[in-house]
Amino acid sequence: MISWKAVFRQGSRLAGPAAALALLAGPAMAEDTITLKVAHLLPADVYIWKQGGQVMTDEITARTGGRVRFEVYPAGQLGKDMLSVLSSGIADIAFFVPQYSPDKLPLSTAGELPGLYDSSCEGTHMVWDIVKPGGLLGDSEYKAQGMRVLFANVIPPNVLMTTRVRPEGIEAIKGLKIRANGNAVGKTASQLGAVPIQAPVGELYDSLSRGTIDGTFYPYVSLPDFDLENLLKYSVHGPRFGGNLVGFAISEASWNKLPEDVRQIVAEAGLKAQDQLCSYEDRETLVIRDRIVAENGHSVVELTPEQIVQFEEKFEGVVAAWAQDMTKAGLDAQSVLDALKQ
Repeated sequence: MISWKAVFRQGSRLAGPAAALALLAGPAMAEDTITLKVAHLLPADVYIWKQGGQVMTDEITARTGGRVRFEVYPAGQLGKDMLSVLSSGIADIAFFVPQYSPDKLPLSTAGELPGLYDSSCEGTHMVWDIVKPGGLLGDSEYKAQGMRVLFANVIPPNVLMTTRVRPEGIEAIKGLKIRANGNAVGKTASQLGAVPIQAPVGELYDSLSRGTIDGTFYPYVSLPDFDLENLLKYSVHGPRFGGNLVGFAISEASWNKLPEDVRQIVAEAGLKAQDQLCSYEDRETLVIRDRIVAENGHSVVELTPEQIVQFEEKFEGVVAAWAQDMTKAGLDAQSVLDALKQ
């Protein structure tokens, strides 16, 4: 599971001054020009922004003939709690990660569960149906937080990757120390008999090279971002290990101030960005996997159908445990699972 918390720690040093300036400036809603502030946790050149968020903002500016413009604050410059940045009015649009806000978006963490989808686009379209405005969670979770989701993205499914042990089945995985950030991924590792280790992505390279951990759940598409392709020598193909849900949302207050014609353009631009981002991720997943096999000596372990069934049976226990946790908290987990599986 991708975790940007450590990677963007340095950005928090800018949060105070930048946030103060943003509050002083306020949203610009002049008669001829609308300026919206966008906040996110990502480096300015990371693909999720370039292929997703920037696609949306560029489309909106182009289709409005420059009437709507954007001030973009990357790397947590306006603060790291994106939901607070949005609700306080510091930004109009912000990046969100339910894994980072499980107290406010608990049912949205269903997007991380294993056994549900095979690709980014499949997972994204499943999740969009429930987090979109008017969707099951669009109202009960996001509208309740004063947010309106513009687009969602399920990052390509995690792959179990290891450094030295060839993971040829569940028995080979038992006892391995596997980085597994997030509640659902940690439960997945435990169900498989591995030892789940929480570790920021910024520490992953050193942990793998020193042998502190034996492997990680991680998507192929993100390997080059942290130079991990030379360390992770094996991966397992077949089981659906789950992924991570992210997205961009606008505050209801900012949305309600927009003219009706601009709202329509913003909504359509969000869907365009959503489709472009997941398509890019699914293409790059295959490109990067094939490249590390050809150039880095990486080996993809192809499991038998019987072995894949064994993994998927373990995943059922993860989903059941998640649902039990949600039910204990008084939340309707079953309705969310039913909606995802439709």
